[in-house]
Amino acid sequence: MIQVLIVDDEKLEREGIKYLLAMEEGEWNIREASNGRDALQILKNEETDLLLTDIKMPHMDGLELTSKAKEMKPGLQVVIFSGYSDFTFAQEAIRYGVTEYMLKPVEPESFHKIINTIRKNILKKKEKETREQKEQDFLQEYFLESYFYTGKKDILERSEGMIDLEKWNCWHCAILIESDMSFFDTAEENFSTELQKELRRVFFYLNLNNRQSLLLFQDHYCDYSLVANHIYTFLKRTYKESFYLAVSRKFDGYECLTEIMSQLEQQMEEKFYHPEKHIYSNDEEHLNMEVKEVQDSRLLQLISEDVSRKDIQQLRKHYQCLKEKYSDNTQYSAMYIKFVFSNVIQELFQEDQFSGERRIEHEIDRLYNCRNIMEILEVTEENIREYESFLERSMSESRNEVAAVKNYIYQHYAEDLSLEILAEKVYLSSGYLSFIFKKETGMNLNRYIRVFRMKKAKELLKNTNMKVAQVSENVGFANVSYFCRSFREYYGCSPESYRKGTGEDEEALSDH
Repeated sequence: MIQVLIVDDEKLEREGIKYLLAMEEGEWNIREASNGRDALQILKNEETDLLLTDIKMPHMDGLELTSKAKEMKPGLQVVIFSGYSDFTFAQEAIRYGVTEYMLKPVEPESFHKIINTIRKNILKKKEKETREQKEQDFLQEYFLESYFYTGKKDILERSEGMIDLEKWNCWHCAILIESDMSFFDTAEENFSTELQKELRRVFFYLNLNNRQSLLLFQDHYCDYSLVANHIYTFLKRTYKESFYLAVSRKFDGYECLTEIMSQLEQQMEEKFYHPEKHIYSNDEEHLNMEVKEVQDSRLLQLISEDVSRKDIQQLRKHYQCLKEKYSDNTQYSAMYIKFVFSNVIQELFQEDQFSGERRIEHEIDRLYNCRNIMEILEVTEENIREYESFLERSMSESRNEVAAVKNYIYQHYAEDLSLEILAEKVYLSSGYLSFIFKKETGMNLNRYIRVFRMKKAKELLKNTNMKVAQVSENVGFANVSYFCRSFREYYGCSPESYRKGTGEDEEALSDH
């Protein structure tokens, strides 16, 4: 649609131009102003492709308006109408950057010829801008995804001159969207546009794989939990799949994007322990409150989840919060403090094999016989160290399970693969497999599957004569256009360009 502004102090004249425009081919969104001053305000606030203005008007004439308008929008097409046939007006108009100069009364045939030429020029310019924007978006996605998962500075060095890294510094919050099904490979291509319309706010959209996409937002002063609720409501209303959303903490500067991505993936793990919830916010902000303000029940809940995941790093962090809360606090009774820390020990013994190695009754008795907080902490921490040793002994079995899952992916990458399917193959819960797989390989399962499929696609393009559609199907992509988009986002070039050899330069980043 072409955005038009008609400026004339005579309403009848404006109506005449609107009538002639209505006779022209194409879609025209028309705004009006009765003088140059009002027109300039509209130009400041609204997208405008074509300015049709009279030359003689109150407050600001057409030539002054044209001069100021071209300063603001150099690519603006301008047609000036005048009842004067004086050649000096035409000369001056051209000097101000006017596209065409038309005499009043306007002849329909002359109007049609000029407007038709201008319309074609505007559409050609819009098509060029769209192509350039798509190219810029692809480069942003390519370098951004590479940086997200590696944090390598050389990626930023390679991006210099191709993308504007300052735009990355404008992002202050991220929301990870995950579907329980392969959604993003079959979702219509205008998914992000529809979501943008719904939210009425700008964000950068990055698809990560067929089950995950990421949104990056600019507004620093915003409650993004509310935004996530809005997104979830829209998704639930519009699509049949189930969705989960993780909201990052606020951040400044692109240097921390790798850490933000890792935290979002960790937050998303909560869906295995709280499937009734669909939005997971960042606990770091909660724990950054004064330690004494954090509820014991919340800290013990987090410790329980850490034990379920066998995540000793998070367990130690949450235990440290509990320890700080009671180390120098005399307002609680000794019996209550023993009760709190006995809960920590009981959570450790929820693991059956660990429980079999140590007797819980003996450890609880030891804790209740402690005479002060130092002894209570010593008994608790001894059990945590023993639990850590137990986990290290059991990791060899986990490695075997992860190896079995990887082998299954190698053999069945053309099929529909999901965390649930793979967990069944090794008789583990989805949550535990997700945790040990990332711990062992350094990436989550969805990403691992995508990376493997991309490498297989590259092999097939290089070593076979398969058509792109066949390659897509052979590596497990049901949607060819999604495969092409994913390949380009991952390797920085299209499948066709890679096959022809024009994408060889991008292979240096292909293992990101």
